Amino acid sequence: MADYIDYLEQQLNIVDQGIARTRRHFETSDVSGKVAALADLRQLESRRDALTSRIAEAKEMGADQWSDFHVSLKEEADALRDTIESWLTRLG
Repeated sequence: MADYIDYLEQQLNIVDQGIARTRRHFETSDVSGKVAALADLRQLESRRDALTSRIAEAKEMGADQWSDFHVSLKEEADALRDTIESWLTRLG
């Protein structure tokens, strides 16, 4: 179980770094498009927060219950990381 938790926390760390980088980019960009972009960024932060909560719940579960969660959590973490990476690629 610890390996899965470590993996998910690493993915969240990557997402956090991407969110921080994206915020810095928006702070220095022009006003056009900023509102929509910041709304998208808030949605990503919300997804990250939800995943963080689910990971905390998984930590409290026993190993026998963890297998029911790990696939969906991993897929969610991977999708969130991919979304951030896609954003950062578009930003240059």
